Amino acid sequence: MKGRAISYASEILTIGDEVLRGDIVNGNAAYIGRVLAEAGIPAGFSSVIPDRMDAIISALDVAMSRAHFIIVTGGLGPTPDDLTRDAVARYFGMTLAEDETLLKHVKELFRQRGMTMPETSRNQALFPIGAKKIPNPHGTATGIHIERDGRHVFALPGVPVEMRQMMTEYVEPTIGAAYCGGQVRTRTLRLTGIGESHLLAKLGDQSELQSRVQIAYLPHHGLLDLRLTAHSQDEHEADAQIAHAEGFIRERVGHHIYSTGATTLAEVIGNILVNRSQWLATAESCTGGLIADMITDVPGSSQWFERGWITYSNDSKRETLDVPAELIERYGAVSEEAARAMAEGARKNAGTDWGLSSTGIAGPSGGSEKKPVGTVWVAIAGERDTWVRNLKFSGLRETIKLRTAHAALSFLYAQLTDARL
Repeated sequence: MKGRAISYASEILTIGDEVLRGDIVNGNAAYIGRVLAEAGIPAGFSSVIPDRMDAIISALDVAMSRAHFIIVTGGLGPTPDDLTRDAVARYFGMTLAEDETLLKHVKELFRQRGMTMPETSRNQALFPIGAKKIPNPHGTATGIHIERDGRHVFALPGVPVEMRQMMTEYVEPTIGAAYCGGQVRTRTLRLTGIGESHLLAKLGDQSELQSRVQIAYLPHHGLLDLRLTAHSQDEHEADAQIAHAEGFIRERVGHHIYSTGATTLAEVIGNILVNRSQWLATAESCTGGLIADMITDVPGSSQWFERGWITYSNDSKRETLDVPAELIERYGAVSEEAARAMAEGARKNAGTDWGLSSTGIAGPSGGSEKKPVGTVWVAIAGERDTWVRNLKFSGLRETIKLRTAHAALSFLYAQLTDARL
């Protein structure tokens, strides 16, 4: 391991046959990648490793040859195929021994759940002698931190909620203290109503900007995040570089920026409605409750979201939203007229200030030459008027549903802020 050249800052290793088979989506690697990128040390590689001792050891050897920080996730459980703990100990020539403090921790967690620790979970107290412990308050798998020859290896459990807390409370601060690349500043600008190609056209020549700040474009089914990262030996210079880049972007597309950081579009809408003491109701067809789900993901949404309907059938639109049967018969359930009537019915029947609706053809069947799959209408009913927007999407059913839900919220945001999106 000594004397090897390091070509980049970090690497992610995900352990598990279930990830290789596609039984589980690798959300852990995506989360870790975002955290590392925001810290200014993006991962050069991310690999999925099978539950085999030789494969894990080989992956560690490769990662140690080219990265300062290696994040390993998965394989710390009590079952026979959980081999990460043993593989890490073998690779670094460490001895695994039962740790009395860890054993008490595992027993206490089972006691809190009204259970007695099974003997099979005793191996959760095995720990490499000489390694540092990464606390796991909510799980039995304590993380492992080993520093060797200027490299750091962090082994974390695969349970997402446990891994994320350990990343936030231990790994991030440790990496920040160990990283010698000067000051790193990041800021995320969240945009709606504009795609990557149109954004690039609006921004124009970025050569001078990119020489100072790294810009990552992160699309999310109709929404777009811009992550700005600046490196400098001086923290004030890094802050100034970020501020300059943000000013450059806001000058050109500021009306598309709805928030910075982690604030969601639904949260921004909620803040606006709360400040105005206004309420919202939704009526969804093709999105099947996705809009309401995004809204109720926001803590405190009960202060501005009154109710939502999923009116999938024609009868439900008529019975719960008072959409006239003759309107559906004449124009169809997927039409400007139906979307308008749904939004107005939601607003009227819920007694709210705003009604928001969606109707469309998510596919893969149900389309026609006149109304192909991906044809969508969203509508907003307010006190003085109702606005309707026709959209056309492509892709899988799930993609069309997500893009429609985001488009509906974007449309509402534009009406609330008078933004021309």
